[in-house]
Amino acid sequence: MRYEYVSENIIICKNFLPQHMLDNINIDLLNNRNRFGIPNWGIDNTDKSQYFSSYCGGMDYWLTGDQLADKDNTSIVGLHHWFYHQGLQRFLNNAGRLNVFHFLQKPKSHDIHVVAYNNGGYYNWHTDTKFFTFNLILNKGDALRGGDMLFYDNNTTIEIPNQNNLMVLFPSYVNHSITPIKSDDNKDVAFAEQRFSIQYWVKL
Repeated sequence: MRYEYVSENIIICKNFLPQHMLDNINIDLLNNRNRFGIPNWGIDNTDKSQYFSSYCGGMDYWLTGDQLADKDNTSIVGLHHWFYHQGLQRFLNNAGRLNVFHFLQKPKSHDIHVVAYNNGGYYNWHTDTKFFTFNLILNKGDALRGGDMLFYDNNTTIEIPNQNNLMVLFPSYVNHSITPIKSDDNKDVAFAEQRFSIQYWVKL
């Protein structure tokens, strides 16, 4: 678990979780495979379900409030023990930087957004609506290409290649996106081979 800055406002950690935790997360995802649905976007004060839209091409579900006690998401909800590990705090304290991450603290509550991307998936440029975002990327196998994260930070576009078991932490006001995802035969892949993004939205 080696943390590193890729810009002043973006921290990554490769090989973030040990194998037993990855296995448990994948079990949660499998248990929730029927929960993934077409995202609803608020347009003109109404909800509009749209898979391939100007916002996103993917399937998702949310965990908020009482849903955080859902027994089929125990490992996903328990990720906060790993995100807020003392190793991150020591890294921030010893990095010698005075920046936005000094405001990061373990919140009283958070929202969890789980997104699955298959062939043709993407996430267009956007900012999140909370204060900080932890994003865990899971991409088992090599059936899909693309899915790199793009950030626009300090007038520079930063690209973080798609890789399994990658944690990315950033303040939610930083613009970001995910590049289009394709399979070699331009067909959907099996559920377990999709690209998954587990986002913790921190509410201070």
